[in-house]
Amino acid sequence: MTHIREQADANLSRYIVSLQYQLDRHRDLPRLLANQHQLINLLENPEDTQKVDTANRYLAWLNTTMGATDSYVIGTNGITLAASNWDQPRPFIGNDYSFRPYFQQAMEGGAGRYFALGNTSRVRGYFFSYPVLQAEQIIGVAVVKVDLEDIEADWSDPLLDILVMDEDGVIFISTRASWRFRTLGYQSEVDGHALRQSYGNHDSPSTKSQLVSRPATSLLTKEDIARISASRRYGAAPLLPLNIIRQEVSEQGDLLLTLVDTPSATSAERAGHYLLQSRLLPEVGMRVAVLANLKPLQTGIFKTLSLGLTFYLVLAALILFFSARNRMKLRHQNELQQAHGALELRVKQRTQELTDANQRLQQEIEQHHQTQNQLIQTAKLAVLGQLSAGINHELSQPLTAIRHFADNGRKLLVRGKIETVGTNLEEIAGLADRMAAILQPLREFARQHQDAGRGVNLQHLRQGFMVIMGSQLEQQQARILWPDGLEKIWVAGDIGRLEQVLVNLINNALQAMAGRSLPCINITVKKKKDRVQLSVRDHGPGLSADALTQIFEPFYTTKSTGMGLGLSISHRIVLSLNGRLEATNHPEGGALFTLTLPSLSPQEHHEP
Repeated sequence: MTHIREQADANLSRYIVSLQYQLDRHRDLPRLLANQHQLINLLENPEDTQKVDTANRYLAWLNTTMGATDSYVIGTNGITLAASNWDQPRPFIGNDYSFRPYFQQAMEGGAGRYFALGNTSRVRGYFFSYPVLQAEQIIGVAVVKVDLEDIEADWSDPLLDILVMDEDGVIFISTRASWRFRTLGYQSEVDGHALRQSYGNHDSPSTKSQLVSRPATSLLTKEDIARISASRRYGAAPLLPLNIIRQEVSEQGDLLLTLVDTPSATSAERAGHYLLQSRLLPEVGMRVAVLANLKPLQTGIFKTLSLGLTFYLVLAALILFFSARNRMKLRHQNELQQAHGALELRVKQRTQELTDANQRLQQEIEQHHQTQNQLIQTAKLAVLGQLSAGINHELSQPLTAIRHFADNGRKLLVRGKIETVGTNLEEIAGLADRMAAILQPLREFARQHQDAGRGVNLQHLRQGFMVIMGSQLEQQQARILWPDGLEKIWVAGDIGRLEQVLVNLINNALQAMAGRSLPCINITVKKKKDRVQLSVRDHGPGLSADALTQIFEPFYTTKSTGMGLGLSISHRIVLSLNGRLEATNHPEGGALFTLTLPSLSPQEHHEP
């Protein structure tokens, strides 16, 4: 019995590790989806068919890559707007999931998780959800569904059955198909009332704490069944209890059950006597249990009794036959003592083997934790690599301008023009300040900042940009056509970060027109209510369809020498300023980047 108990406990631990691993590898996918611009754009424009198609294809790609069952995005009204199964016969698009707890949990601002039978697919799955935020407002919910049936298929021990129950005790994962959507409730007419008294009465509605308070075996009340059926969690399943005809607790505290399967079950499926061990997983809303078949124990007891009876019969015959020979009797007693010692030695050896196996399991778990820590450290080093690449990319233009002013200053000193040299030194100091300001926005990759309270005049923005890019424009004989009246327009933001965005956009435009004589860039400004739109258009070949969908992703570039960080950093900067940066193709040719920012009246702005 000790061996069966220890083996069942080890198998229970192994299954829980496997189950938690299956859930943990998909737990953070909804949080990742909530930050993807394809889904954010769809939730902001749910009627745009192109954005719906883009979101559908992205979710299908995510499923293929990450191994999820389904993923979809829901509007705040509970209606599904896009899904990975958009091209299947029964897609989720248009379905109302506002009644699902995982949707309600996400709408309250937290991560949601829930197990249920699919309302459309009729496939069991575990649902993870996370709110999609825009400007600190919930605009939708991202959901990922994970199929846990593979865990059932992987379990092949014929003497051990696995059960996973929800907080109400309903079995939703089982190695026996006939036990699914039933309850592990004891309903003997003789012992049922006493057992309910010993385990406590659970007729009250299910709550979150019920997972801890409800025992492994307890009956559902009519109110419980009505509540579960109303939630449509398990469809039309009748939620009947298993046929437990006997339940007792051994002197060692083990819970023993006697199960009788349905009359239609085959002989291979007929149940017998079991040892029940269970463990609570409150963080995922589950109770995991194993039913260890006691048939090997019964067989072992029968063999032991048979051997013992045979032994004592032989011993009695020997005693009767050799009663006169005391020395043979003493020798036989010695043989018995040696056999007893050998048996004790074998028991000690087996116990030591089990102890060693448990220590190896603990070492494997510790190695697993160390591997996780190494992966986290590797991810940190990758982020440091991105930051160093961004610093090199973003500081190249100010450094070129500083070199230009330093060279001019040296020439002016030779000519004796001290005042002009002073002006150059002031410009160099200003560029150094801007380089220091550039370092702060590089943190936009790691977290978002809210720093949109300062006012920026577009004329000042133009002047600062020309200081940084003036020498490069002059070398390439490039022209920038600015609109009039910039000194009258103010936007909410930070001048250092907006100069960084404008330098990235102009620099990309110049690279798109490389090889052309007298390149020209058009800048237009439109003011609409409380927003200001600043557009930068080049006269290059424009952007491909693939580039339009990935242009703001980190490390995506169409150039052989580019690192693909400039536009990604610019996009994060604009989002942190409560703005929007979009890329399209101009109808007359060339790429068009539109920067939209909140506008300020002259009375509202204030200089930093």
